Amino acid sequence: MEVKCPHCSSRFNLPDALAKPGVRLRCSVCKTVFPFALEHEEALPGEDELPDMQVRSSGGHRKLWLAVAFILACLGGGAYWYFGVRQVETPPTEQELAKKVELLTMRNVRQYYVDNEKVGKVFVIEGRVVNEFPQPKELIAVEAAIYDKDKKPLATKTQLAGTQLSLFQLQVLSEKEMESFLNNKVEILSNNTNVRHGGEVPFMVLFYAPPEGVAEFGVKIVDVKDIPAPEK
Repeated sequence: MEVKCPHCSSRFNLPDALAKPGVRLRCSVCKTVFPFALEHEEALPGEDELPDMQVRSSGGHRKLWLAVAFILACLGGGAYWYFGVRQVETPPTEQELAKKVELLTMRNVRQYYVDNEKVGKVFVIEGRVVNEFPQPKELIAVEAAIYDKDKKPLATKTQLAGTQLSLFQLQVLSEKEMESFLNNKVEILSNNTNVRHGGEVPFMVLFYAPPEGVAEFGVKIVDVKDIPAPEK
């Protein structure tokens, strides 16, 4: 059910199961507390219409919000529904991304094939990312691609750095086991957080049963995070 704040006219979605008389609601935009009333049903859109997901900010600008979430809290013996919204994030431009990763470099990058007893051939790309920024970085991600002789991409894959498999593991583990190892959160958080100036992070990207005609490969750094400032 759509609920409209009587003070600022912001609109939110309230699950029908929770739309009961006596429930008090708090608007996450203007913080007004108001009781739920059946007249809110009048604000519902028609069956063929999409609900209005725009809210007005304090500055008067209108923004498009992606999702509406709610958290139940008890205050003074009464139930309040808090509505939160998350703004759509705009992907960085190529120039912004280049600036973001400009002092991250790669070394010892190489590719090779491995014969795996469960999935056949595996195309392996591995190397190390070096942090040349003066400040620590974390959660570095790379994107690898394989191309045919005409430089047409055959497959592309993004991987968080921080893990590598041994040759023996590449030969005997299943695809699921190898992917689980490469995406192991403990290993990634151990090796790919608080990477100080001059520090290195290993990476490995695997292409299982690659198509015939792989002639070239490429790898680039596509993301990195700043270390959050400590809370005071």
